[in-house]
Amino acid sequence: MGKLLLLTLNEQEEKMIDKIITAISDYIQIEPMEITPVSMLSFPGLEIRKNQHRVFQDGEEVNLTRLEYSTLVFVVVY
Repeated sequence: MGKLLLLTLNEQEEKMIDKIITAISDYIQIEPMEITPVSMLSFPGLEIRKNQHRVFQDGEEVNLTRLEYSTLVFVVVY
């Protein structure tokens, strides 16, 4: 089984990332994509319940910040 890399950020780091994204958004054109909504993503040992904004690893809930959760979903979906 592969290993799961979990990115964690404290509140200050999360705010810094938000500022960086805001600053570069004027210079990067992101094309909108049509994606069929999925309410749950499931992988061996990992379950992401998108409609609940909850993540479970090996049956245990993982507490993530808003940015950590969004980053995880972005990496998994795209």
